[in-house]
Amino acid sequence: MLKQELQTLFAAMPQLVKDKLQPVMENLLERAADLDAETDKGSEYYEDEYEDIMKEVHKVKYLNDQWQILNARNNN
Repeated sequence: MLKQELQTLFAAMPQLVKDKLQPVMENLLERAADLDAETDKGSEYYEDEYEDIMKEVHKVKYLNDQWQILNARNNN
């Protein structure tokens, strides 16, 4: 479930951002797939890993937002 959500999020990003952050995105997708396969969704490991993944996702989203702001300024 988490992997699918991240794939959707990453697919909506501009190609330039995807190209620059591809290794990070691939790592996050791999970690999300491992987390989705976890059977004990209430374990401390699950919660900690989910939190760590989401911190990294927020960084990717921030970089994407910053790129869009810079791109919008350049187009005006």
